[in-house]
Amino acid sequence: MAEICMVLTASTMEENRVILERNLPFVDMVELRTDLLNESEYPYVPSFPAHSSVPVVLTCRKECDGGRWTGREKERLDLLDRWLDGGFGFIDLEMDIDARSLVEKARSVHTGIIRSFHDFKGVPENLDDMMTRFEGDIAKGAVYPRSSGDLYRLVRTALNLKKTGQAPYILLGMGDFGFPTRILAEKLGSYLTFCSDSGAPSGAPGHCTAGDLNGLYRFRKIGEKTVINGIIGNPVSQSRSPHLHNGWYEEEGLDAVYVPFLTDSPAWFLKTAELLGINGVSVTVPFKSDIIPLVDKTDKAVDAIGASNTVYRDSSGQWAATNTDAFGLIKPLLDLLGSDDLKGRKAAVIGAGGAARAAVFALQDKGAQVAVFNRTKTRADELAQLFGCASFGLGPEFTDDLKAYSSIIVQTGSAGMPPLEDVDPVSFYEFDGSEVVYDIIYKPEVTRMMARAKAAGCPVLGGFKMLEEQAKLQFEIFQEGRSG
Repeated sequence: MAEICMVLTASTMEENRVILERNLPFVDMVELRTDLLNESEYPYVPSFPAHSSVPVVLTCRKECDGGRWTGREKERLDLLDRWLDGGFGFIDLEMDIDARSLVEKARSVHTGIIRSFHDFKGVPENLDDMMTRFEGDIAKGAVYPRSSGDLYRLVRTALNLKKTGQAPYILLGMGDFGFPTRILAEKLGSYLTFCSDSGAPSGAPGHCTAGDLNGLYRFRKIGEKTVINGIIGNPVSQSRSPHLHNGWYEEEGLDAVYVPFLTDSPAWFLKTAELLGINGVSVTVPFKSDIIPLVDKTDKAVDAIGASNTVYRDSSGQWAATNTDAFGLIKPLLDLLGSDDLKGRKAAVIGAGGAARAAVFALQDKGAQVAVFNRTKTRADELAQLFGCASFGLGPEFTDDLKAYSSIIVQTGSAGMPPLEDVDPVSFYEFDGSEVVYDIIYKPEVTRMMARAKAAGCPVLGGFKMLEEQAKLQFEIFQEGRSG
């Protein structure tokens, strides 16, 4: 089972002790980054392991390897030699240094040896060779994937090491593209994953907290049979989907994990998905259309909307695409109205992007008469033509048109979300309380448009319910796809 190592990055030993104490329930060992210590703290380094109830990795990282040691190399090695007398569990020594005397001493005092290298530029072409250079020691590679293609090569190398029985080793990716490797260390055969404390400087790009590893991502429960689902997009780091899906896995007692994958190429992601046996993914911007040509089959919703937010393996193992945005959007609206359909209602959709397509499809599917409003009228015309509905521009000169379709107003654009929190896309329109106003933005919970509509007495809906409902359907689809 892969273990969790907390990197201690404080400048004093006392601060590091405090960090260790509050994270003890979550970690298996800690790495003491002595290069981050004040020099006055050096005399206290050897005594640290004796006061720790978990093994301690002794590290003094050079600046070229992402650390802060800028002194002479001989001085660094002499310090490590003296500190080794403290009974550390492991010592981290770079692969590119002659460390024979330190290696001999470490073995004599029963300290494990990690031979590491760090590449902040990407994933080196000779990664496989680097990871097999030191037999008998723990090889550690920390690389910085800069693309989905880089992540694929990193995962491929890790799985090759795992398959050939190269053990133990530590191989992980830094940064946002590499983040999944920190969650999936057990799947990749990596001996350790690393994390940082939320109240201290991060030990490396892409670290999360020990609490999130154990809680949000259920790291201790990931095993060989754990089903991997996730979300792809750019960006994905702020997505609430991991909280929803992983929470449901915990509630249902399912052996599954939901992981964010920053993506710049859906095609490369699907190659990685084949390596890892990924079961299904949520798809967010900007790939909801790009993913469609890459799958084996689509359904009516995808064909009509021209976008997919859900890709999964069906019972035959093929990649299938569907769209749960439409269902997620319409269900909270029907619940609010206490109705099974929208017949006899006229609805305005603000915006002309992918979310607007889902909204038009969902509203028409339930019987509403729809019109599209957008500041660039030609885009509104294009969307309306696809669905055979009316279209208008968005501005004061179209107030009467908006009023004519104001039984339900659905806002699908980016106005109202960061960094446009102060923007109200229909600021020219005066609500009279008869409109049902639905803004699919979920952060902030109440947009300027919603606040103004509510003050006028309108029933209002925010986007979190939509997010939750579309995710619930994804959750069911991911389960059904596996069960057939």
